[in-house]
Amino acid sequence: MEPLATNPFELPADVIALVPMRNVVLFPHVLMPITVGRVRSIATIEHALQSKVPIGIVLQKDAAVDNPGLEALCGTGTIANIVRHMTSDDKTHHVVCQGVERFHIEALIEGYPFLAARIKRIEESAPITTQTEALALQLRERAIEILSLLPGVPAELAHALQATRAPSDLADITASLLDTEVSEKQMLLETIDTEERLQKVLHILSRRIEVLRLSQEIGERTKEQMEDRERKYLLREQLKAIQKELGEDGDNDQEITQ
Repeated sequence: MEPLATNPFELPADVIALVPMRNVVLFPHVLMPITVGRVRSIATIEHALQSKVPIGIVLQKDAAVDNPGLEALCGTGTIANIVRHMTSDDKTHHVVCQGVERFHIEALIEGYPFLAARIKRIEESAPITTQTEALALQLRERAIEILSLLPGVPAELAHALQATRAPSDLADITASLLDTEVSEKQMLLETIDTEERLQKVLHILSRRIEVLRLSQEIGERTKEQMEDRERKYLLREQLKAIQKELGEDGDNDQEITQ
């Protein structure tokens, strides 16, 4: 680790206070609520609010580690602005963050009450090609399709996807919506090339759509089988009621059954 700066509350331009997350990956262009309870992470939030500076959201490699060092953190994270903050009665901080851009951790800086790191901002300046536009168009269509397969999804999400034009933004927003492993989301965050990221998100999304479709088909078949059993059960009960009403004890069972 490198020595601390002259003023412990004034960070150099290339140093940022971090919030290590156990099971959350934040993407640029995405709003996300997070809950902060560890002492150093709370210090990061308080520093950011007092100094009006962004924070760095980074995933831990091992969620069980309470005080992660450099080796326990993923190398790529997201610079984020705090757009809303609330403290609960148990001193837990609830924060809504908006992702801004990716960064890479170069070194941790000692001497602060929060986890601080010297970082390198990752700029995405690749030109938009016809291949990129085609992938973005297909991704938008598939993303809207999967929203239609999920129950209770707000209509605003589909509108937001329709309104998102930049292919890089679309890839990140869609990646944030994916119901997939956190390690897979971190892999997408670390994929800097826009075209490559679009392809990876599209592949994961297509796989999820197939799973959801199959799940729906299985659910429909199961429902039909149960409805058929319920119908037969009701008919048998009605038959028993008719037999009892007619006072038949079995002499004419075959005739009644017919």
